[in-house]
Amino acid sequence: MELYLGIDIGTTHIKVCAVDKDGRVAGTALRDQENRTVPGWGNCFTADALWEKTTACLTEVLSGTEPGAVKGIGITSMAEAGVPVDRDGIPLMPVVPWNAWEAMEQTQEEFPESLRGWELYRKTGLIWHPKYTINQFLFLQKNKPSLFAQMDCFLSVSDYLLFCLTGERMTEESLACRTMLYHIHEQKWDEELTAFAGVSGKLPRVADGEKDWPVIKKEMAGRFGLREDVRVCIGGHDHLCAARAENLEEGEILHSMGTSEVYIGFLERIPSPLLLYEKGIQLGRFQGMYYWICNMPSSGASIEWLRSFLSRDGRPVPYGKLMQEERPVPSRVMYLPFVNGAGTHRLVPAGDGTRRTGKIPGGFLDISMSTTPMDMAQGIYEGIGCETRVILELLEEAGIGTGRIICAGGGTRNRLLMQAKADVTGHTFLISRRTQATALGAAAIAGGIRFKRAMEAGRVYPEEKYRKIYDTKYATYQRLLL
Repeated sequence: MELYLGIDIGTTHIKVCAVDKDGRVAGTALRDQENRTVPGWGNCFTADALWEKTTACLTEVLSGTEPGAVKGIGITSMAEAGVPVDRDGIPLMPVVPWNAWEAMEQTQEEFPESLRGWELYRKTGLIWHPKYTINQFLFLQKNKPSLFAQMDCFLSVSDYLLFCLTGERMTEESLACRTMLYHIHEQKWDEELTAFAGVSGKLPRVADGEKDWPVIKKEMAGRFGLREDVRVCIGGHDHLCAARAENLEEGEILHSMGTSEVYIGFLERIPSPLLLYEKGIQLGRFQGMYYWICNMPSSGASIEWLRSFLSRDGRPVPYGKLMQEERPVPSRVMYLPFVNGAGTHRLVPAGDGTRRTGKIPGGFLDISMSTTPMDMAQGIYEGIGCETRVILELLEEAGIGTGRIICAGGGTRNRLLMQAKADVTGHTFLISRRTQATALGAAAIAGGIRFKRAMEAGRVYPEEKYRKIYDTKYATYQRLLL
């Protein structure tokens, strides 16, 4: 039996899965990320801890399988986050996750006119946001100049693990796209952007095809009992690896649900770049194709925030307390799901120029003395549903079909959230049966294989009786965004 390992580095957990060529999981190990407040850096985790937890997961999985059967290792991770290393490959600072760079808000002012708005999108497929890696470089130049001068190379989280396992400094195209330094049409690091950010020559080589990836270092092969010819690759951005595991086809949407939500799909060609830009739909490249992506960074984060907010003994409220069938439908509460920032939004006229909608604080409206925790929870589910409808309407306006939506990730287990999405949007959501899609996708890429499409775990249909009242609530939500 041949096995492939998938390593998934997320914001919350680190997972390793052993998978056979048919997609059957032979073993899984999981460790929690240890985010901590580091003076000068905020909420982050160290590269050493990242490596230690990954090796612990590898050891656990391989102890229950046959290490000699492993033919390849694929790595996937959150995007944008990474670590600068010196000439010896030693990390110079902690890894700051994509959602913790609050200090980056001011760097947008440093961009020249030639690298703003549409001109920036035309190169990178991205709309400026503080999470993109380029902003970290601008911040370090200004606030940590000695550290920035020591930086020999910047490695994404996936790149760093590849370096630890193989000794090679390389990256993968979909992760390169999320730095805001990569020209998605020319398929190379953009010279103007890298010069502006001061990182010319300090970024890893982008791998050129599956045969370009290195084999594991001898010392690592010996440590884990692996063959010395095991090839290690970076599968790509975590959401895209999940799409690969689901065998997503053009015209379908993968709705990946976790701390944040994304909607993602593939394109053979880009229909109208300017229209996509106006609608807030971002672009990148993966496995020889373009992909589009929309996001909602405050989805699962909103639920976790409420659990912590309602805590009385220092422990978050159990999920069951926020998933009671006896609840007000619709909720009397209006919730704006922006506590972790806003995601995909259209351009609208503003004075002499334009601005993005949705740039408002998150929070609750219509709270009263009689509001219950379940009112608030249902309000959050419906607010997320309203934002889902915003995204689906933007996709339709851009000519991207929304007829088949496949949902994966931890958020699918919240039946009230899924029902609110269906009721508010009027769409049917298909629930994937795969439970470790991201790691499976990385393993599949490592093996150069495609799994058969998994059976659906179920479908969530909209309830017609709520259609008119949710249309009214959504109209109110839209007015608030403006």
